Amino acid sequence: MNIVKNVLNLIENMTILELNNFIENLENKYKFNNNIDDNYEKNNNLKTEEKAESYSLYLTDFGKNKVSVIKIVKELNNLNLKEAKDLVESSPSILKKNLDLNSLNLLKDKLEKVGAKVKIEKENV
Repeated sequence: MNIVKNVLNLIENMTILELNNFIENLENKYKFNNNIDDNYEKNNNLKTEEKAESYSLYLTDFGKNKVSVIKIVKELNNLNLKEAKDLVESSPSILKKNLDLNSLNLLKDKLEKVGAKVKIEKENV
């Protein structure tokens, strides 16, 4: 604890130029970036890139188990039975737009389990 007090005492007595030099030396020696604005900008850019990637789910063929596919499509899109039936029978058709890849993969698996053929395509943003 005594060492910490000594270091803090040294820092308190430094000029701004000395403190800046001290921080730069720490950054170089321990390979970290203390610039909060740079870190914020990098994180913001990553989030923007993640948001920019959206995908659509296409039904290419409903397979032999059309009734099960209709039930899933009805639930998926909050449609009434006739709307879901029409959407399934008009395949190839878009079932969902602008979703992240993980969500669409779950939906794809659910539809493929009942025999439907679906594909996921990246949206052009």
